[in-house]
Amino acid sequence: MIVSKSAFAEQYKINDSTNLYFGGLVRSYYSNDQRIEWSGLEATFGAEGVINSTIEKYISIGKVTVEGEFYLNQPFGRNILSDELRDKYKTNFEIETLEISKLNIQFELKDFVIKLGKDETPFGRTYFQTFSNFYFGAPFIRTEAILWRETGLFINYKPGLLSLNLAVVNGEENKDTNSSKAAIARIGIDGKNYVFGVSGKYQDGIGSGRQKTFKNHFGIDFMARYLNLTLSGEVIYDKYGLYRDYNEDEIFWERSLYYRDTFYKDETPITGVGGYLNVGYKYAKLSLDINYGLYDHKKIGNPYHDDPNSRGILKIAYNLTTELQVFGMGLLENKRKTEPWKSDAKPFAFEVGLQYKF
Repeated sequence: MIVSKSAFAEQYKINDSTNLYFGGLVRSYYSNDQRIEWSGLEATFGAEGVINSTIEKYISIGKVTVEGEFYLNQPFGRNILSDELRDKYKTNFEIETLEISKLNIQFELKDFVIKLGKDETPFGRTYFQTFSNFYFGAPFIRTEAILWRETGLFINYKPGLLSLNLAVVNGEENKDTNSSKAAIARIGIDGKNYVFGVSGKYQDGIGSGRQKTFKNHFGIDFMARYLNLTLSGEVIYDKYGLYRDYNEDEIFWERSLYYRDTFYKDETPITGVGGYLNVGYKYAKLSLDINYGLYDHKKIGNPYHDDPNSRGILKIAYNLTTELQVFGMGLLENKRKTEPWKSDAKPFAFEVGLQYKF
């Protein structure tokens, strides 16, 4: 027997104690990111997918759940601009065709949920739409500071409105590259129409040896909903940068377009403060998000790093059918100092496309 769980998943009842949920998404789009105009990859058509599968098993003391979410990504072609300067960013555009977004086992015991594996970070909360497996067009603190996924042990406790989340994780989205582990905690009030939480993440750094980088932050998140309108936002105090002196030209992993992977002082992070405000509106088949954020940080004498960042985002989506949606997104940043070879870059991006959810 099949019972509809939502517009994007189906429930398959295997037996009296076991349910299987299966759903997914196919997305086709045109994107144009003028912030990377120097790469030769700024304008492209693309396609990607998401596969979700969850098994629930009810036992005498609670419930066991196995959750998997997998991204199907289309890679870039291999004939891209290449020279000594551009090759420093080559890893940024190396895309895994199959990516594990979530994969975990969880035990639900009354108000407790204990989870082991890869899952959404417990740091903060988001309420805006996303139209990309790579979160293209998300606020600055979400694309540059806070990880979308963590891997480790998660403990959630939610008696009524109170919400407490604790986690010991790698600190990176995937398997770790050193023995250091991060601690994440969030405490909040999570109601249906209002949310307020305080989060923290601490770790001495991610990465191996002299390549270690800081990735710590403390923040608040909030949401208030009235009828079709949702107001939400996040603010963080952030620590980032290379842990020790390291030749930045030798960085072989993904690099920040905003020079966050730079060295300031030995075992001393660069600090910053940033946040965003999002207004979401839904009416009938239409959904709209207007988002604006600011991020400012310590000035370290690097002109390409030291400018603050502002980012405005507009997203709109319309349901042509229950499953089929057309969407558009525009992003505009402030003009910042750039290296001469990046002088043709412009501080805006946009994306339009279709997505089908099943």
